[in-house]
Order: sequence, then C-alpha cells, then structure tokens
Amino acid sequence: MSIWRSILGFLGFKKSYNFILFFIFAGGLFGFTLARLQYLDITGRYARGTGAGEWFHQRTGFRRVGITLHLGTILPCAILVIFQFIPSVRHRAILFHRINGYIIIILFLASNAGALMITRHAFGGGLPTQVSIGLLILISTISIVIAYYNIRRLQIDQHRAWMLRTMFYMGSIVTMRPLIEIVSRIISRVGTYYEVWTCEKIDYVWKFYKVPVSYLTAYPMCAPPPNGTSLPPGYKPVSFVKADNNGIEPAQIGANIEASFGLAVWIALFLHVAGIEVYLRLTPRESERLRMVSYERQKEAGYSNPGSAGLVVEKFGDAEPWVPSVETGRMEQVSK
Repeated sequence: MSIWRSILGFLGFKKSYNFILFFIFAGGLFGFTLARLQYLDITGRYARGTGAGEWFHQRTGFRRVGITLHLGTILPCAILVIFQFIPSVRHRAILFHRINGYIIIILFLASNAGALMITRHAFGGGLPTQVSIGLLILISTISIVIAYYNIRRLQIDQHRAWMLRTMFYMGSIVTMRPLIEIVSRIISRVGTYYEVWTCEKIDYVWKFYKVPVSYLTAYPMCAPPPNGTSLPPGYKPVSFVKADNNGIEPAQIGANIEASFGLAVWIALFLHVAGIEVYLRLTPRESERLRMVSYERQKEAGYSNPGSAGLVVEKFGDAEPWVPSVETGRMEQVSK
C-alpha cells in the first residue's frame, strides 16, 4: 500500500479510481501512439502498413499532403495531451501546462484539417464512413474550441469537462482498431459482402504487393474492350471485390477492412461519447470544486458574474442560477 500511495502522491492523484482510469485510457493512448510513430515514414512503413488500397488514393496530390499533415500532428499531440491530465504537472508546472495546452490545440486542429483532406476516399470512401469521420472531426473541433473559450474565461470546471470530451472523442480511434478486427472476422465468416473497386485501384494494389500474376485472372470484368474499342470519356471500369480477411489476394483483404471500418467508427464513437458523459455525471463533486475555484479566480479578475463567466448551463438551459457554497452559507445565516 505504501508503494501504491507513493505512486499516487508522485502523480498527484488523490483517489485511486482516478489513477486507475488514467492508467487504462492514457496508457492505451500512449501505447497506441508509440506503435504508430513508425507511420511518420509515410512512403515506407505507412504505405506498406495501411489497408490495401489506401495508398492508391494517398500517394499523390493533396491527399498525400493531408495524410502527412494528419499523422505528423496527431501523433505528437496524442503524446503531449497525456501530460495535461497528470495532476502534479498541472499544479507544479503551470507554465508548462499552459504552453503545452496551446501546442496541443494547434496540433489537434491541424490534424483535423489533414483528416478532412483524406476523408473522401478513406477506407473506401463510403457515405457511412465519410459521415462518421466528418462527425468525429466536427464534435472534437467544437469541443476543443469550447474548452479553450472556457479557460480564457477562467471557467475551469467547464474547461475540464470539454477537454475530457475532446480527448475521449479522439480516443475513439484507439477503440476502433479492435472493433475492426472483430467486425472484419464476422464479415469474413458471413462471406457475402462485397466492395466496388475501380479496376485501376485493383491493378495498383496487385502491383504494389507484387502479385506474380495479372489481376485480370481474378477480375475479368476489368479486361480492356475487344478490338481496341475505346471507353467513353470519364468512364472508369469497376469490379466487385469480395470482403474476405482470409482472401487469397490483397484486394480482398483491403475490401474487408473497408467494409468493416464504417461500422467500427460508429460503434467506437458511440461508446466514447456515452462513456465520457457517464463519467462526468459520476463526478459532480469534482465539477463543483472546480467551479468554486473558477468563482474565486473570476472574482479576483473582476468578472461581473463570478462562477458563471464561461459557457455554463444556466446561460442556455432551464437551470437555477448557480450560487457558490460560501454565499449559500451566508444567506442561510441571514435568514435565521
């Protein structure tokens, strides 16, 4: 127990469950990020390690810029953000906490911009996938902007809530990975799911993975027209690709990942959005403590409505005006 308490004291955690949750979620994010640092080698490890077919769209043009921008910013951001949730860092290294926070916001917004640039063709580019990625970018961007506004207004309780939301939304990317594994196995077991790929994409994937035979042996629909007939302008021949995690050729494995990705994103996003709201509802004392801190700092700063200078619920919803506990005690004494 003495070792356990020493660890808690060193990191600044007052309650064991907070450290356990930090260890699980921050540790998972840290491990995932370390494993993905190799992907900063965009043309090497990332091109070979991403889903089959992804590099076809990302190898040139603005999508190449997008994936480079996204990985180059979100990976360092994910490492730096862990320090923001260590109590001893917040209390003993206030300047570092502030500067680190600004760096994180800049990196996070830049990474979202990069993600938007590749969304159209990310993992097949199906509408469910595009909408899920777009929603994740939207809610995480809104959350971090609200968190920034609240800390500028010294509304620390709301800053905490919205930064937690932002980071949990971002963390859905980690949860998504095991979900893709589960969903892809189910799709392979069912065996009746197909994706539509352009013949150009299939040809590129087969050549990229150095399949020794022509892709036309598996996809005769992609064979050129007989007698040298030219295709109509703007027409791109396509073929159905079976989604199979145990496929005998790379396009089938890539199609399986594409078919799994959209569903995995929606499930992960739901779990993280619901999970963080449950946590915030289960920690009202911490929220109230930080609101009292906000009240004191806003009062010192000369705000006209200390304790409620930021984006608080009573400004928008049907809620009673917040009264600090000190003022409540004085009011009770006067009434007596």
